[in-house]
Amino acid sequence: MARAQCVPALLLALAAAVAAPVPSLAQDSPVQLEVEEGGGVQVRLGDLVEEGGFAGPLESGLPVRIALTVELWRDGFVDALEAQSGWRGTLVLEPLSEEYRVELESGADGGGSSLLREVVPDLTEATRLLEEAIRVPLGPSRTGRYYYLARVTVETLSASDLEELSRWLRGELGPAAEEGGGVGGALGRGIRRLMARLLGLPTQRFEVRSERFDYP
Repeated sequence: MARAQCVPALLLALAAAVAAPVPSLAQDSPVQLEVEEGGGVQVRLGDLVEEGGFAGPLESGLPVRIALTVELWRDGFVDALEAQSGWRGTLVLEPLSEEYRVELESGADGGGSSLLREVVPDLTEATRLLEEAIRVPLGPSRTGRYYYLARVTVETLSASDLEELSRWLRGELGPAAEEGGGVGGALGRGIRRLMARLLGLPTQRFEVRSERFDYP
């Protein structure tokens, strides 16, 4: 399908997602950190995506981004950060097959090595795959008391996504997206208003701390 034909469908999908109810920030995190024997840690995502208010945006064709950072802290009079690691996950519902494309990269801002690229039939399987692919390469190396801290952000469109979409629309619509009078100017202003409203799409942030443990 030509890009010109895709523009109206894309705008309708974005409008539908904006019109969907926006959940409040969650109070109880579905994400859990399980400290393993020897000081390692396992990340449990729970119902992070499935029950987090992101089904509507996914069904509207918007990607869901999951940025995860795990930190190892040494407990003391002044806590000390020992090490950290991050990941960036993406979920997209494929419109024709109605399956979910799951991707995971190292680095909380993306741009790292690819750890996972799969297509699965439902969100439960997608979450399971993400959990299995997240391997936390952290652990204490000296005697002490420690804990892990995880920071998680789940959003439908990141700032880079919005900028990329804005450039794409400007390239397709050309002068119509610029300021001015008539239909072209109105269309351009409408697109900008729609983009601004996208900032209100569902976003959830969590900060989770594990129990303290002694090493060795």
